[in-house]
Amino acid sequence: MKSLKPYQTYINNELIKRIDSPKYQTPKGLYEPCAYILKNGGKRVRASLVLMATKLFSQNYSQAISTALAFETFHNFTLIHDDIMDDASLRRGQQTVHVKWNTNTAILSGDAVMILAYTFFEETQEYMPKLFNLLNTTALEVCEGQQYDIDLEQADLTDSIVSERMYIRMIELKTSVLIAACLKAGAIIGGASDKDADLLYEFGRNLGIAFQLQDDLLDTYGEVQTLGKKIGGDIYENKKTFLVIKALEKLPSKESQNLIALYKSKDSSQSKYKDVIKLFDMAAVKEITEACVAEYFSRAEMCLSKVSVSHDDKVEMYNFLDDLKQRNF
Repeated sequence: MKSLKPYQTYINNELIKRIDSPKYQTPKGLYEPCAYILKNGGKRVRASLVLMATKLFSQNYSQAISTALAFETFHNFTLIHDDIMDDASLRRGQQTVHVKWNTNTAILSGDAVMILAYTFFEETQEYMPKLFNLLNTTALEVCEGQQYDIDLEQADLTDSIVSERMYIRMIELKTSVLIAACLKAGAIIGGASDKDADLLYEFGRNLGIAFQLQDDLLDTYGEVQTLGKKIGGDIYENKKTFLVIKALEKLPSKESQNLIALYKSKDSSQSKYKDVIKLFDMAAVKEITEACVAEYFSRAEMCLSKVSVSHDDKVEMYNFLDDLKQRNF
C-alpha cells in the first residue's frame, strides 16, 4: 500500500534493532522463532497506523514508535497461535513457526512475542497506563473474536449462531478492534482530545469490518494473478463467510438446501466452486456484499471527517482509505 511506504522502512529498522538486542538471543530455541515471525515481512499496517494517527496531532510521530512496535508485535503473536489452530503451513509465503519448528516451540515463542509487546509498552512512560488498558481490552476482544470464529466453524449452516449479526461481530472482534486500537493509541500519544481519539477508533473499527468483507469477496470473486493464491478457498473449505450467510437468507428453499448440501461436501473440485457461484449469483450476494463494504467505508470516512484537524493534515489517512477501497489483493 503506497500510503504506508513512508513508515514501513522506519518500523522494520526499529523492530530489527530491538529484536537483535543481545538480551533476546539466548536461549536460541525460544528467540529464533520470535525473530523469524517478526522479521518475516508483513505490511506493518497496524504499526504504520499508530504513527499516522500520532502525526495527525503532532509532527513528532517518532515518539510513538515503541507503541507502534508493541501493537505490531502483539499482532504477530496472534498470527503464531492462529496458525497453530488453523493448522496453516504457510504465512507470508514462508513456513509457519509450528511447521518450521514444532507446536510446543510455537506456543512458547508465541507467548514470548506477546511479552515482548508488553516490554515495548514499558517505553511509553506517561502514556503507559492508558495504553496498557487499551491493549488489554483489545487483546481480550481478539480472543473473543477467535472463539466466535471457532463457534461458527463448528456450527451447522442451519444453526441460529450462523447469522449476519454474529459474523459481523466476529470479524469486528477478530480483526477490526486491533486496527481501531492502533489508531486510538497513536492519537493518545499525539495529544488528541478524547473525542478525536474515539473518532479515530470508530474510523478504524468500520475500516476493519470493510477490510474483512473485502477479503470474503476477493477470495470468491478475485483474480488469481492479483490475489496470489487459488480463488475459492473459502468455498472449498466450507467456511461460513458473509457471502454464504447472505445467500442462505436470499435463496428460495430448494436452492438453499442445495447450497447447504454443497457446504457439507468435502469435494474440492472446480465443479463445486462453479455450483456455489451459480447460487451466489442467483442470490446477488456479490452486489449485496459490495454494498455492505461501501457502507462501512462510508461510515469510516464520516468518522474521519469529524476529527478536528484540517483536511490537509488528514490527507495521508484519506489516502490509506482510498488504498483499501481500491485493493484487489
